Amino acid sequence: MANSPPKYSPAHHHPLTVAAVVGSFAMAVGLVVRVSGILLGAENALLEFYQNVGFYLDVDGQPWWAILVLLVLTYGLTFLLLEVPGLSRRLLIAVSFVVLMASASPVLALWGVFWSPVVASLCVGWSAICVILWACRHPMPCERGVQEAAGDEKVIPISKEQGRKTG
Repeated sequence: MANSPPKYSPAHHHPLTVAAVVGSFAMAVGLVVRVSGILLGAENALLEFYQNVGFYLDVDGQPWWAILVLLVLTYGLTFLLLEVPGLSRRLLIAVSFVVLMASASPVLALWGVFWSPVVASLCVGWSAICVILWACRHPMPCERGVQEAAGDEKVIPISKEQGRKTG
């Protein structure tokens, strides 16, 4: 039993590399979907809904800064999830992130700017799923550091403690 292969891979000590790769693939998926027009119907339905509700929107298409927001959100969440220990925390952060991002669309509509969170939700959701699966199979430094620090640095051997009191 002692020579059995490990169930999980050893810790990956470069979360920035993983974040760059996963974020790049998520961005590629989102941009291909955006350019192909697959989700254009959903964006048009959202625009029509906003206009029917009474928002006066500038409908020149997506704002120029939408790609920058997409980059920051995708890579930011990817790196953030790699730096958070525990599956439940990662899931909570990912779901909260997607909900807050989707909530930004009606807030921007109040200002007369139409921003569709459809492609951004796809990119962020895809990167979150991939990173969570990666982190489940590869322990991150934030997880290993907590366990090792508690065992090695914080415990004072009783012999040293007794030597201090008597010496």
